[in-house]
Amino acid sequence: MITSILNQKQISSFFMLLLMLFLCPSIVSADANKIFKDHSKAVVVIIAYDSQGAAISQGSGFIVRADGAVVTNYHVISNAADITIKAGSKVLRVEGFLHIDQANDVVILKADGKGLPTLKIGNLSQANIGEKVYVIGSPKGLENTISDGILSGIRELTSEKKVLQISAPISPGSSGGPVFNERGEVLGIATFLLEGGQNLNFAMPASLIQNYIRGGKVTPLKDAEIEDYKKTVEYWFYLGLAYQESRMYKEAIEAAKQAIRIKPDYFYAHNSLGLAYKGLGMYKEALEAYKQAIRIKPDEEVPYYNLGGVYIALGMYREAIEATKQAIRIKPDAEIPYHNLGIVYAKAGLLQEAIEATKQAIRIKPDFADAHFNLAADYANLGMNKDAIEQFKQTIRVKPDYAAAYYYLGLSYLRLSDRGMALEQYKILKNLDPEQANKLFNLIYK
Repeated sequence: MITSILNQKQISSFFMLLLMLFLCPSIVSADANKIFKDHSKAVVVIIAYDSQGAAISQGSGFIVRADGAVVTNYHVISNAADITIKAGSKVLRVEGFLHIDQANDVVILKADGKGLPTLKIGNLSQANIGEKVYVIGSPKGLENTISDGILSGIRELTSEKKVLQISAPISPGSSGGPVFNERGEVLGIATFLLEGGQNLNFAMPASLIQNYIRGGKVTPLKDAEIEDYKKTVEYWFYLGLAYQESRMYKEAIEAAKQAIRIKPDYFYAHNSLGLAYKGLGMYKEALEAYKQAIRIKPDEEVPYYNLGGVYIALGMYREAIEATKQAIRIKPDAEIPYHNLGIVYAKAGLLQEAIEATKQAIRIKPDFADAHFNLAADYANLGMNKDAIEQFKQTIRVKPDYAAAYYYLGLSYLRLSDRGMALEQYKILKNLDPEQANKLFNLIYK
């Protein structure tokens, strides 16, 4: 979903090479080989046909019930008059749908199967950012190949709508394939929309289909109301989200606007439009987009703390504080608004208030690395170096490769005239960020 702004031909050639290197099961890690060996037989190829019997799209899917319940993306089968599933050497004819979720780009197909291998759905709430993930799919005709990466983030679009961000490569043909954790459980459903190479891709949470796997009623293909996905508001929203994460903000704005043309009160598109405008530094337009999102969903906290972020960028700290507090009033058990409130208090010079807000974010989420780091910075700015050192250490405990934490930890030791411990941080930092390490080294020996 994420692409760089390079020559498209260069991107395609470069990433086709990477696909050959990363997707072939024979050259990936031992863990990936085990995932592939244990679970690839439950990963299938989905082929959609038009009314004339011509193939119009191909994607991936995975079996969740031995009698032929198969999960894939909605966009893989949009416009289909007929669908077949290739499971190993078997070709299964699709009877219909057990579940259709256009809003989240997910369907469960029902094929005529018996004794098929199945996959287990994992618990996303137990997943950790940075953990290893694996994707099995059939990109560009390379049937049943595997790629690996990490779970880069869980993007909370609202309190009820989430998208997973992963670094494992996804290409055309991989859409609908399973995203595994290291235990071989399915955390997500890989989703590909944006052409080009990428380091960050999307997946829909597998939890979306958890309650529908055992459904018994099958809606025949001819009776299902399947739209052309490219004409839906969801297509343009997710495409805009992909552009946004690629930092292709102009394209993200156009995609969000197209979603709004289709459905003027589509909350998610207005919120995404605000993010894209902010990415271009168009703060006035961003404010208006967030205010529209709030008008549509006044009880949703996300646009309030996004609004607060724009006010921070404009130096309007009083307004930023009020917007962020409103997000907290709506959802008092969420760590992000408290974290953001701590940031705006710090920028306003209200360090004691910043400390209390950030501590609350940590109470809600003890392993919140950025919150520990910001709390440490607030302590350091108050001259409370021992407290700062403890929080920088907590940051590193949660995120051992947090380069800035080592740098400022070294500075805190220097303020306490402990050159030896500062030097220890330099030794670690030079492997993480040589530039910051050199800056710290110069300060130690100046």
